[in-house]
Amino acid sequence: MGIAEQHAVTFAAGLAAGGMIPIVAIYSSFLQRAYDQILHDVCIQNLPVIFAIDRAGLVGSDGETHQGIFDLSYLSSVPGMHIMAPKNKWELSDMLKFAVDAGVPIAIRYPRGQAYDGLKEYRAPIQMGVSEIIYEEKDVALLAVGSMVKTAVEAREILKDKGIKVTVVNSRFVKPIDTDVIDKLSAKHSLIVPMEENVASGGYGEKVIEYVKEKGLSVKVLPIAIPDEYVEHGSVDLLKQEIGIDAASVAERVLAAIKRR
Repeated sequence: MGIAEQHAVTFAAGLAAGGMIPIVAIYSSFLQRAYDQILHDVCIQNLPVIFAIDRAGLVGSDGETHQGIFDLSYLSSVPGMHIMAPKNKWELSDMLKFAVDAGVPIAIRYPRGQAYDGLKEYRAPIQMGVSEIIYEEKDVALLAVGSMVKTAVEAREILKDKGIKVTVVNSRFVKPIDTDVIDKLSAKHSLIVPMEENVASGGYGEKVIEYVKEKGLSVKVLPIAIPDEYVEHGSVDLLKQEIGIDAASVAERVLAAIKRR
């Protein structure tokens, strides 16, 4: 469809209404242009359109207009939408197959660049709204979305050297969130850390905070997200350091939160 994103989404809705299962592959920042079509043409009719959202998160030198840091927020606001994010290339494949069989509007967001090939041994079957526990310990629980799973594993190694026991959860779903795993983790962890490569406003961390408050859970929540501001162009690794979402920054912020208890 070229750069006609609105037409692409409406056309996909028509295909879905006709019995097909269309996959709409669009950059995160470009899909913003088709918000109305996602809401009214796809989700209000609960049509099985799959959104393959490329360049989600920081994209680096393409510039601030191409940073895919808003999709978790704007898609979460749409009733009937389901949102997933894979931790590596194998999970991306599994999620696409799951989405084809799901029969509902569903989005899979993944970052720009070479696919992460670590954690291959962790490949639990995908179930709607269910997380995957990578490492289970106590003290601190890192709940990471998509590309942030790799960062969480790296942060865990740093914290281990400080004597902190860390659980790492691959959240998988941003909508619906896995409330069961939050209940479970809150029972034996003093700190839960939702991690996402998305702006804080309307993102995964806000959903976790809202649920913890709603249930009256005693666990503390430390959200790791991109500040609610436009991010300039530059090296992705450097931008993550400046924003404070790289592994070293996450570990530092966790240690600071523990000291304040």
